[in-house]
Amino acid sequence: MDKGVALTFTNWILAFLPILVLLSTILLFKWGAPKSGAVSWFTAVIIGLFVFGGDSRLLALANSKGMAMSLYVLLIIWGAVFLYNLVEKIGAIKVIGDTMIKITEEKLLQCLLMSWCFASFMQGIAGFGVPVAVVAPIMLVMGFPPAIAAATCLVGHSWSISFGSMGSSYYTIQLVTKIPGEIIGPWMALLFAIPIYATGIAVCHIYGGFAAVKRGLPAVLITGTVMAFMCWFMNKLGAAQLATLIPALFGCGTMAVLAKTIYRHEADAEEKQQDAPLMGFNMAFSPYYILIALCIMTQIKAIASFFAPYTWGLNYPAVTTAAGFAVKAETMYSKINIFSHPAPLLVAAAICGYVIFKIAGKWKAGAASEAVKATFSQCVPTSIGITTMVMMALIMNDTGMTNMLAQGIANSTGVLFPIFSPFIGVLGAFLTGSNTNSNVMFGALQYETAKVLGISAVIMSAVQSVGGSVGCAIAPSKVLIGSATVGLDGRESEVLNRTIPYCIIISLLVGINAWIFAYMLFKDLP
Repeated sequence: MDKGVALTFTNWILAFLPILVLLSTILLFKWGAPKSGAVSWFTAVIIGLFVFGGDSRLLALANSKGMAMSLYVLLIIWGAVFLYNLVEKIGAIKVIGDTMIKITEEKLLQCLLMSWCFASFMQGIAGFGVPVAVVAPIMLVMGFPPAIAAATCLVGHSWSISFGSMGSSYYTIQLVTKIPGEIIGPWMALLFAIPIYATGIAVCHIYGGFAAVKRGLPAVLITGTVMAFMCWFMNKLGAAQLATLIPALFGCGTMAVLAKTIYRHEADAEEKQQDAPLMGFNMAFSPYYILIALCIMTQIKAIASFFAPYTWGLNYPAVTTAAGFAVKAETMYSKINIFSHPAPLLVAAAICGYVIFKIAGKWKAGAASEAVKATFSQCVPTSIGITTMVMMALIMNDTGMTNMLAQGIANSTGVLFPIFSPFIGVLGAFLTGSNTNSNVMFGALQYETAKVLGISAVIMSAVQSVGGSVGCAIAPSKVLIGSATVGLDGRESEVLNRTIPYCIIISLLVGINAWIFAYMLFKDLP
């Protein structure tokens, strides 16, 4: 058993200090993620060196691990955002959005379709604020009040974030807990069932109170069941990077069917004169058809086996702090499968999309360079913030700080810990605006706390990512994006006041569900 520094109140506070610095600099001083991450990292270095017995070699190895882990996630982020920007620059995203608008005249169904299903589909493609930035302005044009448009998008797509952006948050929770994806993925999907239904009900309530909940409940139950099943099914297939994109796409399709059946309006049957679109939906969506096909192909056993040897990763030796905390050796740490990692698939889809648009005469000169510029401006700050926070988390982990925090939390919350667990994920997302960053900050903490309590580390690690996903609905950075895109600059409180109650209620439901899973239904799960 690892020894490490003795658990005392003073040492626990010192172990918590890097996180406290991150919290304070973001909330009190309003610093951005890059600056806050850098100062928090430096704090972790000092405390790890002088309090927890880390030496320069151990800290150098921890920082190297942090950069290796960051590379895995950042390749996905850059690839996903570039593909989105490329498609957006030629007008294809507008075509996809316009197609959604034409599905129904029923305002409540439009609200569910756009903010719950279509925004989640956009999260599957790109994430990082893109769903709110794209969908909320469309809803404004459709006649929804600004605060309603922003709040429903923020809450409605919050179920989709962990498996969105081609699974960047999902891959992160794997990396920090070392739980294989085929194990943690299906459990995450099961735990997301409640948030899927709850976010749909929340969208109805934000739109029109309990009357809208009553009217929208059949659509939420039917569509939510389809999306929850597809989320779990994609994980069982081994295609977790599609476990937002495919369920949300099925959700949009289910909503379209419901719009033409039980929610059919007379106005829906009328043919309306429309301007000729720039291109058809299938043409606009073609890069994503290709991406889906490539992702599925890489899961085929023969193809996966052929490309399996082409990997990159670093080996790290075992190290021990001066206080006796032992860190195991790592082989092929944060391993990247060069041909099945999401990044090359995203690039391949972008290249194929270019060819298709070029042949069809829909390509716009300069679109690629504009997409590259937009991607750099969006991703550089995010990349710096993620890298410094990951390095901070690895220093905390390898010097025994995370282990000490876990012991302290376990001692203070005891059997009630699973109920509090999702709120830890919410806190990380609120501070950083990212489910990925939340998992980096607190994934190992949740894992270690579960081990100390003797409950399933798989369930509690999954709950961390579920909480981080739900918490993105109240993240100031996301709220600012939503408010700005609907013309509520300086009136962000109008949006935030609408999202906070739903985030708290949904997180509490997730916590109760986690407690039932951990202590009643799956007590023997590792």
